[in-house]
Amino acid sequence: MALWLYNGVILLLSPLLVLYLLRRYISGKSREGWAERWGKLPSALHAQPGSPPRLWIHAVSAGEVVAAVPILKELRARFPHHTFLFSVITPAGYEMATQQALPCVDALFYAPLDFPLVVRRVVSIVRPEIYVSLESEIWPNLLHFLKRSGCQTVMVNGRISERSFQRSVKVQWLFQWAIGNIDRLLVQSEADARRVRSLGGLSESDGVRVQVLGNSKFDQALHKLSAPEIQALRSELKLPSSAPIFVAGSTRSPEEEAVIFDAYRQMQSSFPDLCLLVAPRQIDRAEEVQETMRKVGLHPIRRTELETANAPVQHLILDTMGELANVYAVGAFAYVGNSLPPVVKGGGQNLLQPLAHGMPVLFGTHTATIRSEVQLVSEQGVGFVVQDANEIAERGLEFLRNPEAREAIGRRATELMAQQRGVSSRYADAVYALWQEKGNERH
Repeated sequence: MALWLYNGVILLLSPLLVLYLLRRYISGKSREGWAERWGKLPSALHAQPGSPPRLWIHAVSAGEVVAAVPILKELRARFPHHTFLFSVITPAGYEMATQQALPCVDALFYAPLDFPLVVRRVVSIVRPEIYVSLESEIWPNLLHFLKRSGCQTVMVNGRISERSFQRSVKVQWLFQWAIGNIDRLLVQSEADARRVRSLGGLSESDGVRVQVLGNSKFDQALHKLSAPEIQALRSELKLPSSAPIFVAGSTRSPEEEAVIFDAYRQMQSSFPDLCLLVAPRQIDRAEEVQETMRKVGLHPIRRTELETANAPVQHLILDTMGELANVYAVGAFAYVGNSLPPVVKGGGQNLLQPLAHGMPVLFGTHTATIRSEVQLVSEQGVGFVVQDANEIAERGLEFLRNPEAREAIGRRATELMAQQRGVSSRYADAVYALWQEKGNERH
């Protein structure tokens, strides 16, 4: 019944959906991989008779790709004879997957739209033995046709924010059907487990199907730069060799950036040589950020303009993909964006990248998508919530005036990262155990 009702709604709304998709295509937001999204896959993705079994991993965008990579590496070790396929939804996810996941997979593609004819075609072409989805990726039609094909389905690093849960409860019949097609629901926290069980109508005593395994993002291959490496990076970025640097990473809106610039100005009145490095989450906003910085009296240079810029640079915009994780190392402290309103998807970005370099990290009040990380870093005294420019400036000045306290935070951050590692191995073990269990049933 849920299958027919869900697709009946899709059919009813199809004129609006077509207009929406066409607008995204025309704007360029969904133009990349357009044919693949509609189920027209390249020949390399077509399963052939007698070919090795296939494992399909799906992650929506850049953040989920980062979380997927350590799990992917562990799965590779346990399934050495499988062909690995990796799908994403957004262009940012595709670019990040090209950088980080492609060396570990056999093919990369855009995931299909969740229309029945499209996903049925894709499943029949790909014919995966195992399907692994990251975090909160629940596509009802896709899961339905995967299960009909005999595929084993697993959610890893699963999370459902309170906001998403409240929205999903309104269509619980849909999620109960979708979750019913997932063999294992492996989640980050007990709160995630409670919400998954509630949406899926599952018993709290079900400790096999729903398991709490932790957050795989702690297993990222984050290399803590040495002092010579940091100096080399400063030189490459044409930053002063010894001036303190405030790094604002993954900012998402002009409103949030206005708060950052205000806080920076306040701190600069006490530390005139303080530098500012801004890394907008969407690099196509770099020109907009640059113009705004100029309007408030700053002199920004974009990373892609450094070749012709005079050193030293005091205000830098990072407008390249894949560099932020290392660039955090040049800072004295960091603010991680999409955490002051307005935010996207409940708010929150990757706090672990600055912590890997032993850097105190600030974040705003809106962090629904990273609440488990927020709880951990707050309890350990290495991450600090801020509400506005004044609080950012106040915390920043504390760090600048007291380097000993900042170093103590750095040591605690390093210890925290070490303690939390190993989650990805547990996820891979659970997927492998399911595969063995189903294999035994078949035989």
